[in-house]
Amino acid sequence: MELFQGLIVSAILLGCMYTLVAIGFSLFFGVMDVVVFCCGDIAILGSFVIMGTWVVMQSARLPLPFVVCVVILILIGALACASLGLLTYRVSIKPFHESSELMPLLSTIAMGTVIKEVLGLLFKPVVDSLSSAVAPPGESALTVTSGRNPQGFPEILELLLPGDGPEMLSGLLDSRKVAVIVITVVILTLLFLFLSRTKMGLSMQAIAQNKELSLMIGVNVSKVIVVTFVIGGIMLAISGFLMGNYQKLMSFDNGAMYGAKGFSAAVVGGLRNTWGAVVGGMLLAFVEVFVAGYVPRGMAYANIVAFIVVVIFIIFKPEGIIGEKFVEKV
Repeated sequence: MELFQGLIVSAILLGCMYTLVAIGFSLFFGVMDVVVFCCGDIAILGSFVIMGTWVVMQSARLPLPFVVCVVILILIGALACASLGLLTYRVSIKPFHESSELMPLLSTIAMGTVIKEVLGLLFKPVVDSLSSAVAPPGESALTVTSGRNPQGFPEILELLLPGDGPEMLSGLLDSRKVAVIVITVVILTLLFLFLSRTKMGLSMQAIAQNKELSLMIGVNVSKVIVVTFVIGGIMLAISGFLMGNYQKLMSFDNGAMYGAKGFSAAVVGGLRNTWGAVVGGMLLAFVEVFVAGYVPRGMAYANIVAFIVVVIFIIFKPEGIIGEKFVEKV
C-alpha cells in the first residue's frame, strides 16, 4: 500500500511538470497552428536563469526577506522566458508566415538547439563573472560547475517551506512536494480564469477555434500572438522552476526530453485544448511511474511504454482525449 501511495505522489509531481510544458505547446499551437518545439529548452533556460540569479543574490548577500528573494527569482526567470518566447516568434516563426508549414517547425527545432548549446557554453562563465564581482573576498555562494555538467538546483522550496507534509502521508509528502502541487494548481486556476473571464483570453480561444472569423470580427491577432508568447513564456519559466525543485539536478540538454514529453502530453490530451494538456500530462506521468514501479527493471522501459501509448493515441484517436475532430471541406 505504501508503494502504491508513493507512486501516486510521484506520478502527480511528474504530471505537474509535463502539464505546464504541454500547456505551452497548446497555447502556441492554438493561436498560430505551429508546434513550437523549443518549449522544453525555454523551460530549462528559465531554470538555469533562476540558478544563476540565486548564485548572484547569495553572493551579494542582499538584505531582503527570503520570500521576496524567491519572488524576484521567479520574476527574473519569467522575464527571461517571456523575452525568449517573443524572440522565438520574431526570428523563428514570423519570417516563415507565408512559407511551408514545415519551415517554422524546423526553425523552432533549430532554435531549441541554439538555446541548449548557449546554456552549455556560457552558463559557468556568465555566473562566475557576475558572482565574483559581488562575492566577499575569498568566499563563493555556491559551487557552479561547467555548463555542460549537471547543476545542483538550490533547495529553494525546502528553505521557503520547512517541515513535513500532511501527517497521514508522512514520509510520502514533504513541504517541497506539496508546494509543487499547490503552485501548479494555482497557476492552472489562474490560467483558466484568464482564458474564460478576460477579453484577451476569449480572443485567444476565438483565434484557436477560427482565425479567419476572428479577423473578420476585429480581433487584433498580432497583439494576441504577443500576449500568448508572454503567457506561455511565464508558464514555461514556472515549469523550469518546479522542474529544478523536483529533479534537484538540472542539465543543459534536459529540454529535449521535457519538450518531447510535453508535446506528447498535449497530443494525447488534445493539442488545441488546455484541459487536454492537463489530462495528457497526468496520463503519461502515471504510465511512466507505474511501469517503473511495478514492472521488473521498469525504469528502462518507462519511456518506451509512454511513447507507445502516444503512438496508440495518434493511430486510434488523433484528436486526443478531449480534442474535437475537424472536418475540412475541399
